Amino acid sequence: MSKDTTDLLKVLAVTLVLFAATTLVMLYGIALLAQYGANLPMVGSLPLNAPPELIPLLADSRVFTTLAAVHVTATGLALLVTIGMLDMALLITAKAVAVVIAALLGFALGHMIYLQLTENTQLNLNPLLPSLVALIGFLVLSTVLAVSALRGLGNLRFVVGLGLVVLGPVLLVWL
Repeated sequence: MSKDTTDLLKVLAVTLVLFAATTLVMLYGIALLAQYGANLPMVGSLPLNAPPELIPLLADSRVFTTLAAVHVTATGLALLVTIGMLDMALLITAKAVAVVIAALLGFALGHMIYLQLTENTQLNLNPLLPSLVALIGFLVLSTVLAVSALRGLGNLRFVVGLGLVVLGPVLLVWL
């Protein structure tokens, strides 16, 4: 495993844990303000509601599938031309989307832990499965299937590029 991949995995792990912990702190802060701060003039006038129970719906968004399909198509097009700026742009995009998905997973996990601690609900990680698959997909797109890694294929990269251009729309329809 390369140093870049190890560093990316560390960033993803820290992001997930940080967002889970800060979500717990935020939700307990809202609960404390709703319980004890309602008489304060600045807090009493605010509607303090817990976040909606639709957090798993946010994690099950088709946005990540669409982004992955577009990224695969863009990778195919970038393989057909030789522009170093495109390679770097696609690599940064894949890593950034992976970090955003890790943050979303951390937020959803923190919310589920909060609900388990306050309302004794079951931890159900099944709604988070599409986001976890998207995270793994973007991790692969930023490491193994990065444009710079595929350029090492020589002239075979043109065939792979055409294949990825066709695979992008197929992924959008299939996923």
